[in-house]
Amino acid sequence: MPELPDLEVFKDNIFKRLTSKRLAELKVFSSKIITPQSMLTGELEGRELQNIRRHGKELLFDFADGRIIAVHLMLNGKISITNNTTDNIWQKVLALTFENETIIFHDTGNIGTVIKYKPFLGKTPDALGSDFTLDYFSNIVRKNSFTNIKAFLIDQKIVKGIGNAYADEILWAARISPKSITGKLPDNVITELYNAIGNVLRGAIVSIKSIAPDIISGEERSFLKVHTRFKKVTETGFPIMVETIASKKTYFTQEQVVY
Repeated sequence: MPELPDLEVFKDNIFKRLTSKRLAELKVFSSKIITPQSMLTGELEGRELQNIRRHGKELLFDFADGRIIAVHLMLNGKISITNNTTDNIWQKVLALTFENETIIFHDTGNIGTVIKYKPFLGKTPDALGSDFTLDYFSNIVRKNSFTNIKAFLIDQKIVKGIGNAYADEILWAARISPKSITGKLPDNVITELYNAIGNVLRGAIVSIKSIAPDIISGEERSFLKVHTRFKKVTETGFPIMVETIASKKTYFTQEQVVY
């Protein structure tokens, strides 16, 4: 599943291809789209794509005046841009044709990818948003004092955008065991964890852009430090262990402290 750093790079690369182009045609292929095609067609065709934003794990295609298509790729979603709209390699969900290029949203497992029109984004902050402050983070940690820290980080009602892989990377960077309980974290460790969230996610964006500068789909994870099946030992010399924690396959080491 693409996570925040992946989606951040996707949005920039897609917008480079489609910026300022007008939507010529819209086709709906799946009932996972909340709004009927007739409404989408009437509201959006002929409009110029003004911007693509990201909020949590959703990409927001902004056609101005509050007209936004939100795409959540879920587990099996893919994106392609093509001038061959008859391509049926993957199950299609939605196709948007801009002049001579079409962006297609696919669902390879036909069980995920949800498209919404004029989404309600709520008040939960994005992990890289200006409203995700240390004060917010410290307070929400204390309010969830009996929660497993791994489950806490991937809870999209607490902070949006962090998934399984990057939760492991963040916890390793902060040297906190994924078996820890939030309420047992000292104040200075909460601060270290908060800083690790920003540092790991921003660093991942830079790495993805360097390794796969034109990527618009999939996952680039070759640079990850601990959440990887291709490494047995971290760069610090500790064996990488794998267990199911918070119902997720979790990678960690013994150098991470249990609180």
